Amino acid sequence: MKESKKIYVIGLGNDLAGDDGVGTAVVRKLMAEKRLPGGVEIIEAGIPGLSLVEMMLGADKVVLVDSFLGGTAPGTVRRFAEKELPPVGYNAGQSHGIGLREALSFARGVMPGRFPAEVVVVGVEIERTRRWAAGLSSAVQAAVDRAADMVEAEVLSCMSCR
Repeated sequence: MKESKKIYVIGLGNDLAGDDGVGTAVVRKLMAEKRLPGGVEIIEAGIPGLSLVEMMLGADKVVLVDSFLGGTAPGTVRRFAEKELPPVGYNAGQSHGIGLREALSFARGVMPGRFPAEVVVVGVEIERTRRWAAGLSSAVQAAVDRAADMVEAEVLSCMSCR
């Protein structure tokens, strides 16, 4: 019998920086609605910096939920494979302390074989980031459901290929 894959869903973002809090809003929704199958670990990480790497250890697949600035309409929801992540600057103001691409590259370099086989990002294009501005803009708030749907589909597709 095949062993179950360990899947982690990790929400990133700063609730006190406007739209940057969208990643944590999405994972809170997923937790509240109990939309993901048992055994999927959901983590509200906030702005972990390099400790994000430690949070991912032990997983076979990680779905990160985060904000991004990519020049599309605010509220656009997009899936990024790890190799598709833009360099530093894709993330809303680098509030996490280090770019996601850099953190993943570091982890793969220093922990070969211990890091998840697959990391994907479900990103929401943001409208605004401001320190000390709690709450999401209307366009980004409207995207929370679509992002949660995309995370759920990503998890279910992984579980069906066990």
